[in-house]
Amino acid sequence: MSDKYTIAREYNYKVTITDRNNNSLQFRDITGKDLEFLERYLGEEAKEIKFEDVITIIEYVSTSTNTVKKLTPKVIKEIFDILIKEIFCNFMPKFKFLEVCYHLQNSSFVALDFFESQPMTKVMAMIQIHQSEVEKINKSRSQST
Repeated sequence: MSDKYTIAREYNYKVTITDRNNNSLQFRDITGKDLEFLERYLGEEAKEIKFEDVITIIEYVSTSTNTVKKLTPKVIKEIFDILIKEIFCNFMPKFKFLEVCYHLQNSSFVALDFFESQPMTKVMAMIQIHQSEVEKINKSRSQST
């Protein structure tokens, strides 16, 4: 599929998928506000995703004016597979997201609106940085005792 499409992650948390004919579609990163919607399709309780659901999900994150329904079923599946790797890889259940926000804010929900509006790529980076810092603190504590 890599020779068929070029995938570019943009600075503004968008992913552009371009085919060999230079046709492109752009998709936004998911945010915490999207998790409840996506949970019914991608969550642990989700059943097998129907083709109509795939179209709904793709349109939900699309920023392009082209409609997904104009694409062939094969292309829609290929686009969805790319989005799974590029965007939906950061999906987490809403409850897990809230736990993460709670820990990132030192046991508080004071800035929940801020976190819910952030791209999940950024939230995942915050999680990694937070975990790294906690590990450093724990390591320094264990060395000092």
